[in-house]
Amino acid sequence: MLQSGAMTRSAAAPPGGHAPVLGSVISSGLGLLVCVAVTRLFDPGTVGVNAVALSATMLLAGAAHLNLPRALQHLLPVAGTSARRLVLAGYAATVALAAVAGAAFALAAPLWEAEELAAAAGHGPLLAYFVVATPLWALYLMQDRVLAGTGRPRAVPVQDVLVAVVAGALLGVVAHLGVPGGIAAAAVAAVGGAVVVVSGWLLLRELPRFGRRTAARAVPITVGALVRHGRAEHAGTVCWLVAVFGLPVIVLAHLGAEQAAAYAVVWAVAWTLYRITAGVGRSVRATGPAGFEEARRATVRRSLRVVVPTAVLVAVAAPFVLTAFGGHYAETGGLALALAALSAIPNVITASTVRTARWRGRPGVLVGVPAAVALLVVVLSWLFLPRLGITAVGLAWLVAQASVATGILVATAPWLPPLLATRIDAARSAVLLRRIGAAPFVDSGIADAQDWALRERLAGGSTSVVVGVGPEQGPGALLKAVDTARGQAELHWQNEVLSRLHTDPRISHWSVLVPRVLATGEVDGSAYVVESRLPGEPGADALRDPVRRRRFTSSAISTISELHRCTSSVVTVDDDDLRRWVHEPMAVVLDRLPRPLHEPARALERELADGLRGRRVAAGWYHGDYTPGNVLTDPEGRAVAVVDWCNAHPRALPALDVVTFLMLSSVLADGEELGDLVVRWMSASPPPAHDLVARSQRLLGGALLEPGLLCLLAWLVHVSQSLTKSPQYGANPVWVRRNLRSVVERAPGLLGAREPAVPRPAPPADAHPHVQAPVR
Repeated sequence: MLQSGAMTRSAAAPPGGHAPVLGSVISSGLGLLVCVAVTRLFDPGTVGVNAVALSATMLLAGAAHLNLPRALQHLLPVAGTSARRLVLAGYAATVALAAVAGAAFALAAPLWEAEELAAAAGHGPLLAYFVVATPLWALYLMQDRVLAGTGRPRAVPVQDVLVAVVAGALLGVVAHLGVPGGIAAAAVAAVGGAVVVVSGWLLLRELPRFGRRTAARAVPITVGALVRHGRAEHAGTVCWLVAVFGLPVIVLAHLGAEQAAAYAVVWAVAWTLYRITAGVGRSVRATGPAGFEEARRATVRRSLRVVVPTAVLVAVAAPFVLTAFGGHYAETGGLALALAALSAIPNVITASTVRTARWRGRPGVLVGVPAAVALLVVVLSWLFLPRLGITAVGLAWLVAQASVATGILVATAPWLPPLLATRIDAARSAVLLRRIGAAPFVDSGIADAQDWALRERLAGGSTSVVVGVGPEQGPGALLKAVDTARGQAELHWQNEVLSRLHTDPRISHWSVLVPRVLATGEVDGSAYVVESRLPGEPGADALRDPVRRRRFTSSAISTISELHRCTSSVVTVDDDDLRRWVHEPMAVVLDRLPRPLHEPARALERELADGLRGRRVAAGWYHGDYTPGNVLTDPEGRAVAVVDWCNAHPRALPALDVVTFLMLSSVLADGEELGDLVVRWMSASPPPAHDLVARSQRLLGGALLEPGLLCLLAWLVHVSQSLTKSPQYGANPVWVRRNLRSVVERAPGLLGAREPAVPRPAPPADAHPHVQAPVR
């Protein structure tokens, strides 16, 4: 029972809170008490042989069930009256597979260089042990999932506690009788008793009642549904089992039984730290796809608060901790325990990543992360065990966990140096495209789409990618794919915006400048959309050409102004407007500002809200991110299309599109930071382009908003969108200092020092001057 706390199950997450963490702590504590009893009752050689036998049993049992426990957990709620037959079928398949796996391992013991297992009791008893023990342990793992599937996950930790107590009592008996292999026999007997009692109650009483209660929502369940369930997850689980339970066999083969006993004790203590992260993960609920990332961060944050100080304390006091188990263990395993305990810290990153991948259905991560850890641990241990003893295994755990965790942190870092960030973003985009695969072409319904192929990559970052698609000849289309819940929400909203723009009779002449949605769908948690590809190139290049810049600026403002003219009306700014235009964007900015700047930011927020509240202004459709990159131009610099509508809204301040375009045009053309430009514009009297901004407002009616007010609103909306779309901005201290802090520190005084403009009466609805139609 040295690793009784290490029985690898993934029971359904019980209700949130501290119960799962407390259950893990109690179970691990009892396991350590049993471990102390074992080391005090038996000599190290006996402990080592039995520990290896138990580890091999757990490895074989976990691998042999082929993820049927998780399949049962998910299928039982819809099995209806066939619930008991489903469980019996799963039990039968698991028992058969586990018995074959156990027998194969026992017969091949000489090949594993584990003759000491057979020498402890003989080849016949060893074969009998594995043929019996492996199926019992597999059923023990399976009944946990059945309990969870029937809505009784709280019974799992209670069962673990009872098994530990019974095993502890049996250890005293086998120690008194001197039974060969008594430690393993006591553990298996305790587990077998739990299987008989719990599974007997499930099959005879609980499952029939559960089936009758859920009969109304029953659906047919096929053998294929059982077999296909969670194949990638099970592959990752097997890799993890090899690292956790396969290493004792390697230690036995290289160093003998006494060293195997020392490693078993070391790992029993270290595994307690690993279980803290598992317990915290089960206590955190992910409320749908939008909450996956927040749940991951919460798991990491809460786990580190407990694991870091505990792991450091165990590492420092490792020899003293091991004295509780006996002098042999303290002398042999001190450094190994220190290293293994410290490995629990990076395990917080790797474990939370795997858990999030399970929520999001990412098979590559489910296999890749545990496989990488297992490969490094096994290879490093195998190479250095002859030289370093069991210290090599502790070092292997630390190096493996730290290496994989570092890779995860780099691959998911919100901000990296440009050269490295470009390569990592390209890798992320490639993975995203592989995940999407051929679904946009096969399932889209677009004529001849099955003959389309990917073309050039046009844009992409850490969580999104835009590529050209289509046949070899012709304009083709654009494929946009996103990898986050927020990105999916933006993509769905853009689809709705494009549909509404194309069906709005007021702008039927103008909507030809807007893409059409050709296909949309989801694959493994990632969303995609195929849009028509409009002619033209992003306008940023036109800004760098002095000849084209003036024409491009005039054409772009004229183009968006036509949308504003056709869809705007005069409204009174209400609380909902202030929430969307001021308070929500400022909340995003506040989250990235140091605490001393919160009060100036709130002062700026109050001034902006006071400058808008109750005023009669023109409101209507606006683009929301009207930057030169989202305006496509022809070779002469005329605007021919407007793209990227995920921030559009039918009730907003159209003037912000004009101000945003002018500001970002200056930033792109002159290489100036947005924050510096905002402060410079606010300090100028009059501000640049104030006449153009005022003229665009007069065309729509309503009050004329002050240029400084519009400048700060456009800045606030743009930086909040940047922070929301990509965490790279908020994680870059230079960007935060030059684009957030510089404005917040100076803008409130600049805005407050200006005299408010006198509102002008709105002209009649039919008195709008003519606005140049968009160039097509």
